[in-house]
Amino acid sequence: MKDRNVLNKFNWTYIVVDEGHRMKNSKSKFTQTLGQTFSSQHRLLLTGTPLQNNLAELWSLLNFLVPKIFNSVDEFDRWFNQPLKQKQLHEETRLNEEETLVIINMMHQVLRPFLLRRIKKEVESELPEKTEHVLKVELSNW
Repeated sequence: MKDRNVLNKFNWTYIVVDEGHRMKNSKSKFTQTLGQTFSSQHRLLLTGTPLQNNLAELWSLLNFLVPKIFNSVDEFDRWFNQPLKQKQLHEETRLNEEETLVIINMMHQVLRPFLLRRIKKEVESELPEKTEHVLKVELSNW
């Protein structure tokens, strides 16, 4: 955040955000700075936190990744929330299991191109052995 005035002058090829769940609040200074101030060809969020809280937080993550497609939280809300609200208002019933599964499947289809889920035990065997290098540096006179 302190170096944003210098760093935002570059057109980055990649922006990779570790602890990507910090981008869930679209109103946070961090999210706004990275999402709107910095330009890049590709963006990647790394997180171990499941995406399960609410649609606004999910939209915030997708907006960072692909702002041209996910440019409006209201439109995103209409895609997924409005049909549910209208159905509940008109019929005054809860969604049955089949309707819930249809909605979940629709959400999965939207998210699938943006997710790569890997579990540590699945990839541990692919990781190289850790190596340790000890570098000794003499103290300066100062």
